[in-house]
Amino acid sequence: MCYPLCLNGVDVYPLFGDFLKGKPYIFDFSSNNPKTLEYNLFDFEEFNTMVFGELHASCHQWGVGRYLEERKSLLRAYPNIIEEQRFYHLGLDIIVPFDTPLYSPLDAEVYETGKETTVGNYGGYIILKHNINEVVFYSLYGHLKTPHLVHVGEKITAGQKFAHIGQEEDSGGWFCHVHLQILTQAAMDAGYTDWGYISPALLPKVETYFPSPYFLFRY
Repeated sequence: MCYPLCLNGVDVYPLFGDFLKGKPYIFDFSSNNPKTLEYNLFDFEEFNTMVFGELHASCHQWGVGRYLEERKSLLRAYPNIIEEQRFYHLGLDIIVPFDTPLYSPLDAEVYETGKETTVGNYGGYIILKHNINEVVFYSLYGHLKTPHLVHVGEKITAGQKFAHIGQEEDSGGWFCHVHLQILTQAAMDAGYTDWGYISPALLPKVETYFPSPYFLFRY
């Protein structure tokens, strides 16, 4: 694999167009932050208000939650995650208000769309398939507004609007944001399509399956 070298010479369109202003506020969603224990994970309004209250208090317009951050306390309400010890975040969370539009960072084919209805999951999601310089990889976007703007098999171009930020059921109960994640063909073949977190046992293979998404995020 050659990430991000596969994008050499290829322009990446900003995921939110010209919406993001200034630098992001960096959230600490790790277990080192006692505030994560105060979040009401089953009350969207309360959860969302706390997160955006912290953002507004920081005097930043938008925020991020980090890739490969350990989040055991934030995931305490989800027994399957706890049992499998999948505490390490595989995506980049970009925290912006409900209904903010997203634009495709690269030319793509819509590989999969759907909506997970269980609280704590992705809610509305879209997976885009990219073939750049003969390297195939996939970008996943979770917590999106439904019904979706695009359909499986549709070809979209860099800079084309393809989604909006969701809330409540569309966000899987999480605060308003998008979870941006990269999956390799190896990850798709291994059935890891719906994994948003990884266990310590699989961390040595994280680049094989879930490379850093930072190279695909421009603002």
